[in-house]
Amino acid sequence: MPFSRSAPRRWPLTLVGLFLAALVVFGLGIQEPTGLTGKDEYFLGLRTPMEMMEKDAWLVPVLNDQPRLKKPPMLYWLGRASFETFGPSLPAARGITVLFAALLVAATAALGRRLAGSAGAGLWAALLLFTVLGLASESRRFMLDVPTASLSTLSFLFLVRWKDDRRARDLTLAAVLLAAGFLLKGPIVAVVCGAGVLGLLLSGQWPLADLWRRKFSIAGALGLFLALALPWFIYVRLRYPEAAAAELQEELEARQLFTPSPQTLLAALQIVMPWSFVLLALAWRLRREAGPARTLLLWAGLTVLPFCFIHTFDRYLVGSLVPFALILGFALDRGERFPAWALRLGAALVLLVAGVFAAFAFWFHLGGWGWLLPPLALVLWAAARAEPRWLAGAMALLWMTFFGLFFPHLQINAVPEPVRALAADRPVLMFDGPQPAMLPILLGRALSHTDTLQPRHLAPPRLLVFVRAEDEARLQEQARTLGATLRPLGGYQALASRGSGVRFTRDGAGKAEWREALRSRSLQPLESTIRYLEVAAPATAGATAGANTDAKTEAAR
Repeated sequence: MPFSRSAPRRWPLTLVGLFLAALVVFGLGIQEPTGLTGKDEYFLGLRTPMEMMEKDAWLVPVLNDQPRLKKPPMLYWLGRASFETFGPSLPAARGITVLFAALLVAATAALGRRLAGSAGAGLWAALLLFTVLGLASESRRFMLDVPTASLSTLSFLFLVRWKDDRRARDLTLAAVLLAAGFLLKGPIVAVVCGAGVLGLLLSGQWPLADLWRRKFSIAGALGLFLALALPWFIYVRLRYPEAAAAELQEELEARQLFTPSPQTLLAALQIVMPWSFVLLALAWRLRREAGPARTLLLWAGLTVLPFCFIHTFDRYLVGSLVPFALILGFALDRGERFPAWALRLGAALVLLVAGVFAAFAFWFHLGGWGWLLPPLALVLWAAARAEPRWLAGAMALLWMTFFGLFFPHLQINAVPEPVRALAADRPVLMFDGPQPAMLPILLGRALSHTDTLQPRHLAPPRLLVFVRAEDEARLQEQARTLGATLRPLGGYQALASRGSGVRFTRDGAGKAEWREALRSRSLQPLESTIRYLEVAAPATAGATAGANTDAKTEAAR
């Protein structure tokens, strides 16, 4: 099913077209505060650049009045630069991720042309990236994973160009891009690029002897990479030795290095839906084939392998989508027939997901674009019984509708307008939670957050304190300990994110609450209650002095 047996005459324009199409497809709905999000976005990613602006911090990101050292700074630098240019907003933040997703699509097309020797393979692979769950969801959030995958893929692209054309500037660009990725997410940036190089070497597509002949060029590129990537980490280690060591230890413990993680394989199949079973069938069919097929299979396997030995989230595997898509594009371009059972099974799983959400929207009278999902799902099912290109078109349209138009109408993390207006000109403290999740970006301010009250938290005049209903008793107890009185002003109910984007029911809601919601056709049993209070009486002098003494004692320890 080739596009063309020869390369397009205007290949650069083709890449630009893919880039622009990706901006439209992945950019749909990013301005919606009720769109897909997660705690890493609303609590960390969006708030950090705003606090950097408020504290006039550039070199070292800050969050909650502390250096933000757990992750490298590049995403926060980009976020602050965008906020300084366009003002703090969701499009200004998420637009950065969309740009990187568009670069990823264009880089995939260019790699397909290089590795498979066919522009058609690259075009198919790039177009198939519009159809996979992993990129459709992660490209719409201001998080690290898509930018890291994009920079790693671009670095590999320029390494391949250097291998083929021997131009020094390509090697230089590869080193610069890899260093930028290292400043985004650390060593994980090497996975996609490194796995691609290993795939070329192990498949015989890049002779090891050729690498050895170019050893001095490689050494120079490595020196450039280290010169760009390491200074920030060295500065932080010297400037904040104890904090940096503690953050590194915490991060290593959270990742659980060398702990088998077999669920990674399921995550890899999930992010490439609806092509999961097609990929398995193709991998089995191509397993003994040499040349580009072996390179792509090795590359795909090696991008997944490291994550089988650490604690992994699905989004970590976004970079694996590039070799996955190239395997599919390579097969399509040379006319391989995809197994009908694999196409239908993948489509059936997506149809099930779409059907569940459409039924949810219908049953609870959510309106919006939910009506569009059932006919799209039927088109998807019909397309799965035809050719892969029709399934690809239906799938791209379904994900675009689902994430760009439908999901925001679920009203997850919605903040009533009167609450926004009340908080607009007052200092705000979010206690634990944190809720309302999207209030900082809606107000364009980082807002304070704590799970342990101190007198300084309650000091600002006209302070407004937000808290989930289940945490209110703990908040009031801590305020009483400080000699302060908090007066309730009001509250509201809403579906609220609890960590990931698809966990949005009230903490503690179980089968009984779901049964009641379904019976009454009301979301109220599943909604979180967010309350807001103001300081009626400030912390007493004695409590303040005692708290300061406790703080000094703790600091001395």
